[in-house]
Amino acid sequence: MTLFVKPGAEVKFLFLLLFSICLAGLSSCSGSGDNALLEKLDNVLEQKATYQGYFRDRMSVLKDVRSEQTDLEQIYGINRRIADGYIAHSFDSTLVYLQDNRGIAHSLGDSLKIIDTDFMLVKLYVMSGYNVEASDILGRYDISNVPSSMLRNYYDVSHVYWGEIMAYTSTGVPDDVKWKKRNDFRDLLLSVTPEGTFEWYDLKREEAEAEGDLESTRAYAVRMTGLTGENTHDYAKACYFYAETFRESDSSEYEKWLIRSAIADVMCATNDYASLNSLSRLLFVKGDIDRAFRYVADHCMCDALSYNGKLRPWQISRFFPEIEKAYQLKHARATRVMVLMIIFISALLAVLLLLMLFIFKRQQILDSIRLKLQESYVQIEDRNRELVAINSRLVSLNARMQEADKVKQEYIALFLSIVSENISKVRQYKNHVLKSIRQGKTREVVQEIEMLPPIDEDISEFYKMFDQTFVNLYPDFVDKFNALLADGAAIVPKGDDILTPELRIFALIKLGITDSSKIASLLHYSANTIYNYRAKTKNKARVSRDSFEEAVRNID
Repeated sequence: MTLFVKPGAEVKFLFLLLFSICLAGLSSCSGSGDNALLEKLDNVLEQKATYQGYFRDRMSVLKDVRSEQTDLEQIYGINRRIADGYIAHSFDSTLVYLQDNRGIAHSLGDSLKIIDTDFMLVKLYVMSGYNVEASDILGRYDISNVPSSMLRNYYDVSHVYWGEIMAYTSTGVPDDVKWKKRNDFRDLLLSVTPEGTFEWYDLKREEAEAEGDLESTRAYAVRMTGLTGENTHDYAKACYFYAETFRESDSSEYEKWLIRSAIADVMCATNDYASLNSLSRLLFVKGDIDRAFRYVADHCMCDALSYNGKLRPWQISRFFPEIEKAYQLKHARATRVMVLMIIFISALLAVLLLLMLFIFKRQQILDSIRLKLQESYVQIEDRNRELVAINSRLVSLNARMQEADKVKQEYIALFLSIVSENISKVRQYKNHVLKSIRQGKTREVVQEIEMLPPIDEDISEFYKMFDQTFVNLYPDFVDKFNALLADGAAIVPKGDDILTPELRIFALIKLGITDSSKIASLLHYSANTIYNYRAKTKNKARVSRDSFEEAVRNID
């Protein structure tokens, strides 16, 4: 049994098959679904060099202003601004300018500037993982030897120090002591921090978190996001703290706010950050290994090494081997899948090639059949046209036959009527003459015969009967006949006449009687008269003389 497939169906089938395979391959190679925020983060990371350039331009302006200064007080202030800018960008650069300020403060003999610089160094050291250096400096101070104007700074740096020590450092100090010191300094710092400020909400957030009050922690964190401009360093911190409140309860919100924090970090040219690290871990757990590896390898580790702190590279290095191993395993699997796909596609292409050859052969056969069909169609069309022409002639012939039948019927009826009437008249007259002769009234018979009406009256009566019968058959004959004549040459009957002699002659021609002698005999005209009428009328014709009578015969 031969299976017939509609031409072109094979190609559609193969196209759909290949398309389905490609979709399946893409689906198997894709990780977790992208969303708008992740795509925005990817775009921002692609432009990280641009944001880093903007940051360097801002620092360059401050450095240019510093180079123009000779006043140590002014240089100290500019150094402090530069150090504030570098503190989240580069540990080494921040340290350089703070150490320069420390020398300037000693040169000026300004104890407040020395203390302020020391406190900034403590915060820099402890947040970068240099706990020993931070401890050495902070150990020189306590509440008793810190001026009142610097107490808030002392509370702040002590709070940061004990918070970092508690979170990341194992020391001889018990954890509960670290916890208490961190909380004590937080309470002292709260007492001197204006309520409703970003710093105040940050401290209250930490306090609520320490007490296990998640609702209050989240409320304070979200207030922090509203107190700072979007995509600033403080906004990045606020988003990170807010995201942390969803870590255990809502991974979708956790991811969303980590992304916002990471975007702000990148746009601020921050190199010491936590958001992108945490986001990488989350994406790794969700199965988006490619993106997680790219974030860690191309950004987190590079930025941490560029910053040159101890804490962040250590945190990343603990996670990096795990994600690197998963990344390698995934790509090994992807490679195996790719090899299998290549083998499968190669086999499919071979099948496709065979099918294409089969289709080509079939197409040649179909083209040959189609050509023969077209030739048959042409022949059928020619036959149809011939049949139409024949049918048209038959219709015309049939119409003429019907018309001839109608004419015959009318004139046979007329002829029978005339003959019957004449027979009746002759019989009556015969009886009358015989009766008169038997009675010896021959003279009276002769007188009656002499008194009969002239023959012209019979001819006139014949004309009327002929005209009436013909007009009944062709009521529009006169108008159509005149349409064949030139303008102003129309023949119009006068008086009571229905037809004129010319019209009667051409009426007989319309009926098929074309011989002039027969026409003359029927109409009681001489043959010469008939000829003259015909010639005179032809001279007035709108069409040619030779085709005039044919046109008359074709009048409907």
